[in-house]
Amino acid sequence: MTSRTWTRMVGAAALLALLGPGGGLGQEREDRPPGERRPGPGMVLDEDGGWRVPTPADALGALRGDPDVALPVGVQRFEPALAVLRQEYESRPAAELDELANALADLILASDPEYMTEEYYVNRDAFRVLSSAAAGGRGPPHPGSFDALVRVYETIAAEALASGGADPVAELERRKSGSSRRLWSALTRIFQADRTGGGADYLLAVIAASQPPRLEDWYGLPQSLWCIAASIIRSGAGAPPEENPRRAELPDTALDDNMFYQLCRRH
Repeated sequence: MTSRTWTRMVGAAALLALLGPGGGLGQEREDRPPGERRPGPGMVLDEDGGWRVPTPADALGALRGDPDVALPVGVQRFEPALAVLRQEYESRPAAELDELANALADLILASDPEYMTEEYYVNRDAFRVLSSAAAGGRGPPHPGSFDALVRVYETIAAEALASGGADPVAELERRKSGSSRRLWSALTRIFQADRTGGGADYLLAVIAASQPPRLEDWYGLPQSLWCIAASIIRSGAGAPPEENPRRAELPDTALDDNMFYQLCRRH
């Protein structure tokens, strides 16, 4: 046997050792659930590198990018919060879940981030978690998440009108505030949380309490709350028509394509 052949045999044996049971590359941790090769949605890493169910503190830390909360490869930072609020792995008291949902709402309200910044993505993920948790899916719907979304919208709207004005969107546009984007996101997520029930009810109530723009005021007209809320229901916020039955309940002015686009062509 030549030295080159012996070297190849040793190398192959070493590779097999790595790929085989107990080896580094192909090793399956003993602390993984039986038959599971990837971490479940929202799992976090424990001190030994194994996987464990996230706590509310883990969920908030992961979303914020806290370096003390380590995530397995393939788990996105918003997933622990969603797993907790959906109670995918364990049940928690309603008050504990509501506290997490309100912490996410506070996170959204704490800053008015510029587009495409890190804070913008944190806010986007917090909105996504609240809307998905409110809708349910892999777990029961969480009413506290829906309430948190409503609080975000109503807080931004109230702050916009604190110095006067009748339309929060118009006021935010006049001030060139990025909060108009957060307000739009809040209304969209409220609708997405329950397109056929409470989400649609809320937006229809917003429309009923708002005034559509006047056609004669179109030139220089700022964006309006009426147009934003109506456009969300008209479009279904990404849902196909069959999942948007409440569209038919819009005012005639919003249902008429020609009239709507004349009034709200900026939207």
